[in-house]
Amino acid sequence: MRHQALYHFYRHKGFLISLLCLFSLISVGQVKKDAYNPPAKVQLHIPDMPRNAAKKQAATAPKPVVRKNAPQPTMTQKYIQSGLMKVPVLNVPAKRKRVGKKINLEHADLWSFDSFINPEYQLFTGNVLFRHEGAKLFCDSAHYFQKTNSLYAFGNVHMEQGDTLFLHGAWLFYDGTNKLVQVREKVRMENRKVTLFTDSLNFDRNSNVGYFFDGGLLVDEKNELSSEYGQYSPDTKIANFRNDVKLVHPKFVMTNKEMTYNTTTKIADINVPTDIVSDSGYVYTTKGTYNTSTDKSVLYNRSYVISDHRRLTGDTVYFDQKNSIGEAFGNVVLIDTVQEITMIGGYGYSEEKTGYGLMARSPLLIEHSQKDTLWLHGDTLMTQQDSIYKSIKAFHGVRFFRNDFQGLCDSLYYTTRDSILSFYQDPILWSEKQQITGEFIQMHTKNNKPEMLHIQRAAMLISQEGDSLYDQSSGKDLKAYFDSSQVVKVEIRGNAETVYLPRDKDDEIMGLNRLEGSSLDLYRHDEKVKKVVVWPEPKGKFYPLNLLDPEARFLQNFVWYAEARPLSPEDIFRVYKMKKVDTKKMEAVKVTPPAAKVAPAKPSKLTENKSAPKPRAPRTSRK
Repeated sequence: MRHQALYHFYRHKGFLISLLCLFSLISVGQVKKDAYNPPAKVQLHIPDMPRNAAKKQAATAPKPVVRKNAPQPTMTQKYIQSGLMKVPVLNVPAKRKRVGKKINLEHADLWSFDSFINPEYQLFTGNVLFRHEGAKLFCDSAHYFQKTNSLYAFGNVHMEQGDTLFLHGAWLFYDGTNKLVQVREKVRMENRKVTLFTDSLNFDRNSNVGYFFDGGLLVDEKNELSSEYGQYSPDTKIANFRNDVKLVHPKFVMTNKEMTYNTTTKIADINVPTDIVSDSGYVYTTKGTYNTSTDKSVLYNRSYVISDHRRLTGDTVYFDQKNSIGEAFGNVVLIDTVQEITMIGGYGYSEEKTGYGLMARSPLLIEHSQKDTLWLHGDTLMTQQDSIYKSIKAFHGVRFFRNDFQGLCDSLYYTTRDSILSFYQDPILWSEKQQITGEFIQMHTKNNKPEMLHIQRAAMLISQEGDSLYDQSSGKDLKAYFDSSQVVKVEIRGNAETVYLPRDKDDEIMGLNRLEGSSLDLYRHDEKVKKVVVWPEPKGKFYPLNLLDPEARFLQNFVWYAEARPLSPEDIFRVYKMKKVDTKKMEAVKVTPPAAKVAPAKPSKLTENKSAPKPRAPRTSRK
């Protein structure tokens, strides 16, 4: 009986000892329960714990009950308890709508659990590997919360999703139910050739989008894109960045407050005021797209491009940054500071490297290199800067105005190489009281002032001297020499004819002199004829005013185009159908010379010329 009692005593004692040993084994390596203190609810986006928050939490937490013969904490436990390792507060929801698959542990060198220290999680250390719905998580140690299907991972944290997405960081929190990853400190997300760097990254595996909120940098083969807040989708390859956005390209820097960037196409979408600065120029826009692979952009909403000495503005601008080529549509303004030219129109084109510029759709050219500004209109206007020389071309329906010089023609060409201004196809020029016509006219200039005028074929020089009275000179080839914009000498070769009105000492017209010859030289002073030389075998006749033959007053090809003359910068857009004057009816007509110098003063500063005339597209025709 005694032996039987001892048998039962030691039997129960051995069972108790075995139970205590098993309990101690399970309790080894657990962290202090009060040092973590989890609240009751979860927020989906768990914020970073401030850097010293863990220390404060550990300092203010209740002192744990020290048990005799309690196992010593591990190194990870010591770091967490001391506050050196940042662990954010974990909030556990009371109810969850979504039920996700459980996180599976595949490997760990050591597993431990202590229900007295913290019954919420299990501790895994050494070569830890978890799997969850197509993703693998590697780390040095982890706190696994089986009840909430979540975990914290510490040390050499590395998460793989498929073979294209990799997450690295110092530590992370993973909510397996909502499939939300929160990585902190020295974070790196790699997606093929795209890498995102930040210190705080949340990655939603449901939508497959990663986002940062405390500064980040995205790097691909072409660009570096940084901002305060941003998100990136490995599926769509699209990054949305906000606040202090900066895109750094080897050739330029783009800055604004918001940008959408496609890492596949390398195209940046712009919807806010944006500055693009490069060594060769500057671009400003509020809306558009920029292809960083081709260096080509499409800009809207009155964007402008400044490239070296040119500024191109338009409602829509296509710009090739690599080749410095701009093309603009709608209310276009092209300013060239070297050529001192401004062009305005409905369509514009500019090549910085070649110095070529074109304006069409009711264009206007303003040349303001001198005191007197030239206003020029035609169907198409072109400029060229070749080395030190510049040129201007105008085509079809050309009309121009300057205070001392006006005219019209079909086409016009000017170059500083020889300082010759050429007028094609029945040009008409006016200077003060003088009208000049011919089939082809070339004006030789010096310091932007007329020096000599050469009229070839059907040349005619007319100067109005009174009501229905005109000095006239015509011939096959005519050269007029200027002094201060006034004709002082006329040379005519071939079928020379002249009609001039000699005056007495009181400057009164005495009559009309008509001369004919093969060659003729005419000298003028103070806008009056002073001397005429005709040779060889000159023919002539003088008519007193009271005996003046009406038919003798005009040369055969006389036409006075007073109504066609542009009288102001705005007037060059006027459409006028040329009419030939009937000289037989001019006795009853009083013709008054046009007022001189009617142009407005040169603007002190060129802008987009809001006061400029609205463009129209005349096509002058003369019969």
